[in-house]
Amino acid sequence: MAARRQHGRARYGTGVARLAPDRSEQRVDPFSRWCEGDSMSSENSGIQVTNNEAKSRYIANLDGDPAGMAAYERSGDTIVFTHTVVDEEVEGHGIGSTLIRYALDDARAQHLTVVPQCEFVAAFIEDHPEYQGLVG
Repeated sequence: MAARRQHGRARYGTGVARLAPDRSEQRVDPFSRWCEGDSMSSENSGIQVTNNEAKSRYIANLDGDPAGMAAYERSGDTIVFTHTVVDEEVEGHGIGSTLIRYALDDARAQHLTVVPQCEFVAAFIEDHPEYQGLVG
């Protein structure tokens, strides 16, 4: 079981899957398959977030390189966040928080009800009261 990582006062490490470092000489980018599409973006300290609606996931890039994703399922006016992944090599750079903040702001703008099935998203919402009204 992964140890909990303290990030501010939040417990964001509990629900975020981490990729093991690639020890081979030629590194294959584990996020490349998620990065097609570019419907929306937001920048914060080198972090850019896009929503790939075709693949139902928000993608975070750090200085142009894929660094994380939040998968979701849409049904009518509901969005269910199912899984969040942040590349282990860039943990602690605020990627997960920026990714989820952007996704929740986007859900609010679309008047969607949020179901935080992913523990990371649930913990983020619990620690940020401004997003609690989105949960249904």
